[in-house]
Amino acid sequence: MAVCQCGWAQAATVEGSASSTSSGSESAPAAAPSAAESSSRSQTKSPTEHVDLGSTAIPRGRCDLISAPLSCVSDISRDQAGIWTAPARLRGRQLLWLVPFAAATTLAFEYDVQAMNALGPSPTRVRVSNDFTHLGSGYVLAGAAGATYLFGKLEHEDRPREAGMLALEAVADASLVVEGLKLVTDRQRPYVPPGTGTFWPDHPDVYTLSSSFPSGHSAATWALARVMVEETPGHPWLHVLLYGLATGVAIGRVTGENHFPSDALVGSVIGYSIGGHVYHHHSAYYEPKPKSVRIEPLYNPATASYGLTLSIKP
Repeated sequence: MAVCQCGWAQAATVEGSASSTSSGSESAPAAAPSAAESSSRSQTKSPTEHVDLGSTAIPRGRCDLISAPLSCVSDISRDQAGIWTAPARLRGRQLLWLVPFAAATTLAFEYDVQAMNALGPSPTRVRVSNDFTHLGSGYVLAGAAGATYLFGKLEHEDRPREAGMLALEAVADASLVVEGLKLVTDRQRPYVPPGTGTFWPDHPDVYTLSSSFPSGHSAATWALARVMVEETPGHPWLHVLLYGLATGVAIGRVTGENHFPSDALVGSVIGYSIGGHVYHHHSAYYEPKPKSVRIEPLYNPATASYGLTLSIKP
């Protein structure tokens, strides 16, 4: 709006200076339309104009659980379209990150059964792990995100309001994606004999939401953690706590014998990616940062040695 007002002021100045070269009788009528036009333009509302709610300014069309619930539904539907079609849009540097992920996932699949067997039977470990991973349950995550949203809403603080709202959206998006993959993969849980994590044990046409792959707790927790970390810059210890919690939930789903390591790994990557997607596409505070991968050769004349430096800005 400030840019537009500046433009209108410049237009009025130019018009006024042009009319000053005319006769005095023509100068007054020329200024009147300019003032009227400027007034009418200043009263015209832009589609992205902010609606003032105390100290909180919420742009029209932004998702808000209370004032704009339909915008939230629209955001989630667009998120799902973007998430499911994302692999087809990967180009150049983005493909570089698939290499370590594919390698880690392949190794995890290869050693899933061995890893679970190496844990051995331990009712205490299973009980403690399952108790801890309740922190990654949908009702706990939704409650935490909802409380953050309500705090921001009641205190008229937009940053916590947005953080809670986007965290809820990220958890919803991650849950929808995970449930879709569960329907497609139908993998047996580690506690189901013979404990080999077979995919489609009955028939490929049998669909179930209780599939082991991927881990829903891991995905939802990492999605919420990513949004909260992005929304709280300058608080590194909080970031360590959030990512530590998400990591603990993912590990706990394995040690609690609810998932194989590959289930937790893929679920964590999905959740982290979805949290970033939601923040980058819907946050009013997101500022794109330069990203690059640089490889430079090195040569030391004193020792006649060669080398390479790798610099990555993700």
